[in-house]
Amino acid sequence: MRLLASTDYALRLLMLLGRQEPGRTLKVEAIAELLGGLSRNHLHKIVQELAALGLLRTMRGAAGGVGLAKEPTDINLGALVRDLETGQALVECFRSDGGDCAIDCGCRLRGMFAEARDAFFESLDRFTLADCLAGRWFAAIAKRQKEMTNA
Repeated sequence: MRLLASTDYALRLLMLLGRQEPGRTLKVEAIAELLGGLSRNHLHKIVQELAALGLLRTMRGAAGGVGLAKEPTDINLGALVRDLETGQALVECFRSDGGDCAIDCGCRLRGMFAEARDAFFESLDRFTLADCLAGRWFAAIAKRQKEMTNA
């Protein structure tokens, strides 16, 4: 299953914020740089979507920024990915309008793909954001963040 690029970046953003000290916020510009030069406009859209889901808190102004609105243990990955991927059809026949498939009436793929999709989400349901907050990636990000702060 292929996730949207925006879902991928949303997960990275949440992991980055999950590694910050509680209550700390980061500016969108700094987040964009830390995530490898992600477009600020694209990141703003992702931040708005995550804030609408109640996962981020945003503050305007010079001291403003973006931070987690929930504890990492309270952010379920299965629910998150479902929310972010709403409306995305795994295959043509999953589209809300029924898609455009010439073999729809006798095809068994729909059931097989539905089972695979459900298994994918059931697997993700076992994990929270807290389960993602370890690894070498974070050491590299922490180093880059420190360099940005000292620059």
